[in-house]
Amino acid sequence: MTLLALAFVGKQNSGKTTLLEKLIAELTRRGYNVGTLKHHSHAGFDFDREGKDSWRHAQAGSRFTVVSAPDKIAMVRTLDAPEEAMDTLAHMVALSKTGETKGTRPLDIVLVEGFRNSGLPTIELFRAANPKDAHRSLGEEGNNIIAVVTDLPRIQEAANGQGIPSFGFDDIDQLASYVELLANN
Repeated sequence: MTLLALAFVGKQNSGKTTLLEKLIAELTRRGYNVGTLKHHSHAGFDFDREGKDSWRHAQAGSRFTVVSAPDKIAMVRTLDAPEEAMDTLAHMVALSKTGETKGTRPLDIVLVEGFRNSGLPTIELFRAANPKDAHRSLGEEGNNIIAVVTDLPRIQEAANGQGIPSFGFDDIDQLASYVELLANN
């Protein structure tokens, strides 16, 4: 099986993070080694907390800070320019594969939150309760849409008319089966 990477895109408050939490849990329950990549569109997020040693290292000028514990590793790297999703995925895959020598399985699936223009196969989210989705149309942003998660009948109809699978926000089992099918093809 080759690594599957899927982008999940939608406007802010469309339910991406909540959906991915549930999907990650289900895919993990099914035995997949899942990684995630989250796009943060604003510069200057803090990964670690103010006052902690790693934060202090970064404040002092470290451009690549790693925190290593017996059960986890975290990295923060300062970039001179934004990194494309595919470059970040390549780093994740390489790091995942280095774990093989230590008995850790490489990643099977990477679920990408955001990176709407990445060129990755995309599952687009539309939520009726989100005013930002009131006038959006399926595919208007030019993504490679392979499925839709929505509770809007007009989006479900548009997806069905284009032969694109659609899922509800609570259809985690069916969505996981769809992702599993993609991962095994």
